[in-house]
Amino acid sequence: MNTRAALSCVAVAAIASLMVAVPAHADDDTNLYSSKQPYIAPSKSDIHAYSPAPTGYAPVATESVARHGSRGLSAYKYDALLHRLAATAQAENGFLTPEIGKRFSADLDAIAAANVANGYGMLTGQGAAQHRGIGARAAQRNAPLFAEAARSGGRVVAETSGEARATASGENFLKGFGLTGVTLEPRPDLLYFHEVENPDGTEKAVGSPERERAQAYEDYITEQTGDGGTIAAALHYIEAKPRSVQAADDVLSGIFTPEFIAAIGTDKAHTWYNTADGSKGGAVTCAPGADTKADPDACGDPKKSIKTAVDAAMALYNLYIIAADMQEENVAPHRFDFAQYFAGRPADAEWFAYLLDAEDFYEKGPSLAGHDETYSIAKPLLDDFFSTIDARAAGGNVVATFRFAHAETIIPFAALLRLPGSTVAAPDNAAPKSDADVYDDATNPWRGSEVTPMAANVQWDVVSRAGIDPVTRAAYTPLVRMLYNEREIAFASGCRAVAPGSHWVKETELKRCLTGTAMTESPLITEAAPAPTPTPTVTPAAAPTPTSIATPAAQGAGTPTTGARGTLAATGAQSPLEPALLATLFLLAGAGTLVLRRARRHTE
Repeated sequence: MNTRAALSCVAVAAIASLMVAVPAHADDDTNLYSSKQPYIAPSKSDIHAYSPAPTGYAPVATESVARHGSRGLSAYKYDALLHRLAATAQAENGFLTPEIGKRFSADLDAIAAANVANGYGMLTGQGAAQHRGIGARAAQRNAPLFAEAARSGGRVVAETSGEARATASGENFLKGFGLTGVTLEPRPDLLYFHEVENPDGTEKAVGSPERERAQAYEDYITEQTGDGGTIAAALHYIEAKPRSVQAADDVLSGIFTPEFIAAIGTDKAHTWYNTADGSKGGAVTCAPGADTKADPDACGDPKKSIKTAVDAAMALYNLYIIAADMQEENVAPHRFDFAQYFAGRPADAEWFAYLLDAEDFYEKGPSLAGHDETYSIAKPLLDDFFSTIDARAAGGNVVATFRFAHAETIIPFAALLRLPGSTVAAPDNAAPKSDADVYDDATNPWRGSEVTPMAANVQWDVVSRAGIDPVTRAAYTPLVRMLYNEREIAFASGCRAVAPGSHWVKETELKRCLTGTAMTESPLITEAAPAPTPTPTVTPAAAPTPTSIATPAAQGAGTPTTGARGTLAATGAQSPLEPALLATLFLLAGAGTLVLRRARRHTE
C-alpha cells in the first residue's frame, strides 16, 4: 500500500467523522423492537463525557466485538407463514374488508420482494451505515494511538464469524475507519461459538475445545427446551399469560374478523406450516423470484408454523420490527408498511417484545439462577480480549483488534461481563406458578433492545506508561476502560477502579474480577507525574508483572442472580478531535508508516 495514501485515508476518515452529525438518542419507542432495535449512535453529550486516561498514561491498544448491523429477514419464514394465513383469510372472507385484505397481502408481497432483492439475512443499507459510523468514531477516538502506530509500525487485526452479514459489517467498519488493505479473517471458533456447524457449512473440528463447548451448549439448550425442561416450562408460562392472548387479539382484530381469529389453530385448515401449501409435511417453499442457489435462506424451514392467534400476531410483530431495519430497502416497487398494524398499540408491541426477549434471555443471556451454561461459552472470547492486551504489552505490534459477530455472541458476552441489564437471572423453577417464578420484565432489567441492538458493541481502550512502577518495581500495568455501544461505563461490581470515580481499571484487577485470576498488586495507581509523558513504545521489557495488595472499592454492576446486586449507568462516549490533533493528522498524511494487515491465527 502507498504510505502517503494509507495515512491520508486514516486522517481523512477521522476528520470526516468530526464533521458528520452524530444522531441523537431515539425516542421512547426503543422498547418496541426487542433485539431488532436499530443502533442508536452516541449523542454529543455521550461523546463529551469520555474520561481521559490518568496523567502520564497514553493509548497503546484498542479492541472490540460487535454484532452485525441492521439486516433483513433471516429467512423466508414470517412472510411465508402469513402469506399462507392470508390466502385462507381471502378464501373465507376473513379480512375485515376487502381493502384491508388487499393491503395486507400487498405488504407481505413487498417485504418478501425487498428481501429477495437485498438477500435474506444480508446487511441492509442501514446496517452498513451503522458500522461505517462506528468505525469513523473509533478512528476519531483513537487518533493518538494510530498517530503513534504510524511512527512505530503497527498492525490492525479484523476478524469475523464468517457469516456474510458479519463480514459485511466489518468491511463497512473498516471503510468508516478509513483503513484499506485489512482482510477480515474468519474466526468461527471465537465468534460463532454457539453452534457446532460454522457459517460456511463446515463443522468445528472433532475433538477440538470449541466443538466440545458448542456441542455441550447445544445439548444443554435441547434438554432445557424439551419436554420437562425448565426453560420450556418458563417460556410456556410466559406465552400462555392472558395478556399474550389479549395483545394478539388487539392486533389481529384490526385486520381479521372475530370469527377468523377464533378459528386459528382449531383445525388443519386453520393451522399453517411454512410449506408450499401450508400443510404439515408439504413441499419446501421459497420466496418468489429468489435465486435459491445464491440465497438458500430464501427457502423456509418447513417445521415453522402458526398454530395459535399468538403465533400469528408474533409473526406479524416480527415483520414490524425487521421493517425498522430495512428503511433503505422499503422503496418502490416494493414499499411496505407494517407499522400501521401496530399504530396506537404500543403496549401490545412492548408485550410482544417481552415475549421475544424471554427466549433470548433464557437461551443466551443470564438465564437460570445457579447455571452459567448459556454464557460461560463466551469465556474464550473474554480470554482473547486479555491475551490481546498481554501480547501488546509484551512487545507485539497489533494496536487494534476488531471482531464482528452476532447477537448470539454479544448476549452471552454481556452476561459474562455483567453488563447493564445482564445481571439478574430468573429462578430455576421447572413448575412456575406465578410471575415471580419466571423472567418478568416488571422486575428484571434485561431488554433485548438495550443489551443487543443491531450493531451492539463492546470496546476496550488500553493505556499504559513507560518506565517502572515505583510500587511494584515492575513495568506499569496497562489500564483498561470499557465502552458499551460507544458509551463509557464502569466495569462490573467488584472490579476496583484505579481511583474513586474513575472507569479505568488495571488489567490485573480485571482478570481477578472477571476470571478469578489471583493478583497481588494494589488496584490503585500512584500519583502520576504532573507533566504529560510521551506515548509509550511497547517492548518486551515493558510487559506487566502481576504483583499485589487489594483495596476493595466496588463499583458497577452485579452478577447474574435471582436478585439484583447493583446496577450500572451508561455515562459517556468519546471526545471530539481538538484542533491540534487535526493538524497532526494532516501532517501524518506525509510522514510515517502505518502497517495494516491481518495477523494469521491457525485453528484446528
